Amino acid sequence: MIARLRARLGAVPPALVTIVSILFLNNVAVAAARALLPIYVERDLGMSPAFTSLLVSLETVMGGLISVIAGALADRLGHRLVLVIGILGFSAGLLQYLTGVPWLLVALAVVLGLAHGMRSTSGQSYLLTASSRQSVGVATAAYFLGGTIGMSASSAVAGPVVERFGFAAYALVGLGLNLVPAIITLRYLRDVRPERPAGGADRGTWNVLMRREVWLMGWLRFASTAFWGIWSLALPLLMFRATASVLPPALLYGTVGMSLAAVSQFLIGHWSDRGGRIVPVYVVLGLQFVLAIVASLAWQSTPVLILTGIAGVVTGWTMSVLVLGVVRDRTAPLERGRVVGFVHALWSFGILAGTVIAGTLIDIDPGLPLAIGALANLVSLIIAAMLFHGRRVTALESE
Repeated sequence: MIARLRARLGAVPPALVTIVSILFLNNVAVAAARALLPIYVERDLGMSPAFTSLLVSLETVMGGLISVIAGALADRLGHRLVLVIGILGFSAGLLQYLTGVPWLLVALAVVLGLAHGMRSTSGQSYLLTASSRQSVGVATAAYFLGGTIGMSASSAVAGPVVERFGFAAYALVGLGLNLVPAIITLRYLRDVRPERPAGGADRGTWNVLMRREVWLMGWLRFASTAFWGIWSLALPLLMFRATASVLPPALLYGTVGMSLAAVSQFLIGHWSDRGGRIVPVYVVLGLQFVLAIVASLAWQSTPVLILTGIAGVVTGWTMSVLVLGVVRDRTAPLERGRVVGFVHALWSFGILAGTVIAGTLIDIDPGLPLAIGALANLVSLIIAAMLFHGRRVTALESE
């Protein structure tokens, strides 16, 4: 299996290598800004965590609102232009460290959210268009892995720079570095926008998004991501409370979980490319349902929190690979950007809903948000069953 996986990776088109490299470099330049924002707001500006929450929530909402428009622009104008705008727009997250004016931070959060939606939508739709149905799983795993490694590198570099030179110096370095992926995109990224057939008419964004299967894919993304929003807030916090140490959530949940997730993404991608997306989706959602039930009933046990927490990180990331594969299988090239934008919008609102649920309920009863996470997976399983029994686009339409 490993040999076949290596062969599959060796056959990945240069366009996919380029897009993964661009995402990696963009994240190296800007990703740490999100993690450092609470520290900057509290230490340097003397403001409460509530203000940071406002900025992050605003960014998430704006990213969701712009996604469909970004997808429509990618379908009509090509992915490259939208991607460059998104990459450069991420500089707003670094500019936040060069101003101490609250309303400017709010305005920059709006710009950052719009940039996030544009980069995610154009990058993911480019990935799906540049890959085939038989390679999209592995290609998506590589795409997310490139972003994850970029985030890790960004944090490793940003910490020492901020500690020694301050936030302003970090922001200036990041602004300079962020020009590199933008230039590479303009110079080397080959636009893969499909040609419109002679005499072919655009179905129109409304007609595309009103299809039953598009809504089902969107709600599958929303429900499964709501679980992830709950999980990613509740489990690290409960681990910290159980051990009175940051090491379990940082080393076990974060490092071990993400390392296993990176491997599992390639394995699940290979499996789904070879045998289809249906069975892997059911398996992953079923595992998440069981994990959430176990954690909700045994959250007072530290070993249970650690084991279910790590497993939840693995399944959460593999679900992202599977959902994008489902979108690739069930969309035609000329509509893919809009559908990816719609699905990304539901991802944004799902992560926001899950985070709010966990943050609101965890101090009332820690098992309650985890039980809602189980319910979210049960709903996801029902949606998946409805989706997979619907009509698929023909091979002619999707290729």
